[in-house]
Order: sequence, then structure tokens, then C-alpha cells
Amino acid sequence: NALMGVVESVSDVVRRLRGERAWTLDHAATRLGISRRLLTQIEAGTANPSLSTLLAIASGFGVDLVDLVQGAGVSTDHRLQDDNDTADVLWSTDNGSAARLLVGLGPLEMWTFALAPGDSRRSAAHSRGSIEALVATSGCVQVAIDTKEAIDVNAGQSLIFTAESAHEYRNVSNSNTTFQLAVFDPISPASADPIDSPAGR
Repeated sequence: NALMGVVESVSDVVRRLRGERAWTLDHAATRLGISRRLLTQIEAGTANPSLSTLLAIASGFGVDLVDLVQGAGVSTDHRLQDDNDTADVLWSTDNGSAARLLVGLGPLEMWTFALAPGDSRRSAAHSRGSIEALVATSGCVQVAIDTKEAIDVNAGQSLIFTAESAHEYRNVSNSNTTFQLAVFDPISPASADPIDSPAGR
């Protein structure tokens, strides 16, 4: 199970990183911006953390999200990802919605999203200077940025926007929609403020 592989990887990495820093559970929970109970569940491999929780954990430990998910202990100047590698599916639903991290390095990540009819995914505001760019590959994705009017992005269209405000991706149609998403967050992971949101990007 691809999702279970992600959970196990995160569990192992979080335990290792906390141990390297000699942080207690209480101290780590405070530094990571999550509850002690959730941290305990993550380390035990019994939690299914949202993307925003994973971002908060990576930020608190000062590592890249990709390193947290894949269990890599070092940064490189490049990363090659096979197109059929499904190990980075970070959330999915029974009706077929899912987000998969294709590749990421430092402040830049590339995602692929699938949203079933009626589904949506909300993201908390990112750090100052963050930018997101998406290309709709099928259907229509509606992007709502903070309190501004929602924008419909149809297949073949693209949208780029600053991601310093909370935003949401919605499928308000009767058919599936898919899109590619590039996320650029320039803030250093070591100094980033944890993101606290019930849903991921």
C-alpha cells in the first residue's frame, strides 16, 4: 500500500530526527506546532497526517518535505523521480481524489492533483513570497484565494498566483478534474513558521 509506505517512512524519520535532537515529546510537539497526541500517533505509525501537518513537521525539523516523506537524510542538487513511483501519495479519498508529490527540491515542489466531483482541498497561507502555478489537464478546477472571487481554470488553461493567503482547490463540476501544481516557498525550512490547517495543499 503506497499510502502506508509514506506513513511508515514519516514515522521512522520523525523518531530519528527527534532522537538526534534529544527532544522530549512535549518539546517536539511545541516546536513542530502539533499536539503531543498526534506526534505520538505519527511516531507509532497509526496516524494519517494531512499535508499541512507534514509541512509543519518538516519546517520544525528544518528539512525538506521530500526528505521527510522519502526518508532521505541528505540534500542533493538534483532528484530524479520515476513517473510510475506512487510512494509519494500523501492523501487520497474513497471516491478517487488524491494528491501526489512528483518531485521536490529545496523551496520548489511539483504535484499532481485529482479531484472527484464535489471534492475540494484547502491550504493554509504559505510564507511571504510563495507562489503557486497550476495547469489544468482535465475538467475544471476552481481556485478560491482568501476572500477574492473564485477563478475557474479549465483544461488547457493555467493560473499563477501568490500563495500568501489561504486558498482552496474545488471541483464544482460533475466530472473528474486533474491538474499539475508547482509550489515555490522561498522561506528556509529551519526558520519557517509551522502551518496549522486541517487540510493539505
